[in-house]
Amino acid sequence: MPHSTMLMGTMPPTEVYPSERVIVLVSCVLSFLGSSLLVFTHALWPELRTRPRQLLLYLSLADLLSAASYFYGVLQDFNRTSWDCVLQGALSTFSNASSFFWTMAIASYLYITIVRGTPTGTGLLCFFHVMSWGVPFAITVAAVALKKIGYDASNVSVGWCWVNLQAADRVLWMLLTGKLWELLAYVILPVLYILIKKHINRAGIGNTFQGGANCIMFVLCTRVIRTRLLSSLCCGHYGGLRQSLQRLERGYQDAEPPMNTQAEQTEAEFAST
Repeated sequence: MPHSTMLMGTMPPTEVYPSERVIVLVSCVLSFLGSSLLVFTHALWPELRTRPRQLLLYLSLADLLSAASYFYGVLQDFNRTSWDCVLQGALSTFSNASSFFWTMAIASYLYITIVRGTPTGTGLLCFFHVMSWGVPFAITVAAVALKKIGYDASNVSVGWCWVNLQAADRVLWMLLTGKLWELLAYVILPVLYILIKKHINRAGIGNTFQGGANCIMFVLCTRVIRTRLLSSLCCGHYGGLRQSLQRLERGYQDAEPPMNTQAEQTEAEFAST
């Protein structure tokens, strides 16, 4: 009997119930839509493209790819290591690791600018790109080249392909392709956000719902973005009323002297982020 057959015989596939598949698929769809909305708002309103939201854009792109790859994996219901299983596993490995890196990059940027008060330039952004795209890409290429990505019988996933459980060093590759960065994020993020919260009294969720969670926090719970979305949706019904209110507001602004200081502008920028 071949060695691979004996391994699969000793480790039967874990049954994934239809209800579990539906939950994961719905979660992937919501994450995809949430990430798409974040990208849409970034493209629609250039005046709101602050550096933190620029970093959030890259996180959203990683979450888009992650949600799409998980959706395909669960929908395909793999039963062996095939070319599309390896491709799906590679895409989900790259995008999921990149998502954790960009999440830590955003927290690090906020800590550097708010707590440390250190000016940032393009050098820091280039460093974030190298770490958040380059490191996951190098790990994924190495995993594919060494045939570490493949069918895992849903024993460590919920229907998609990831680390091939026939690999002798599978635990090491599980760490390198995701779990290590996930654990680091769980340790580093709370520390950074606690330090940030001490300065501004404000604070900063699963693999398949990152985009939806980011959308809730940075779109639905962000007043500037929420107001503009509602304004865009309601423009057909309340266009005349809004124009009247805008004319009235301009009248008040013309009557009052400008009072915005540089500090207030900076505070407003952080508030909008």
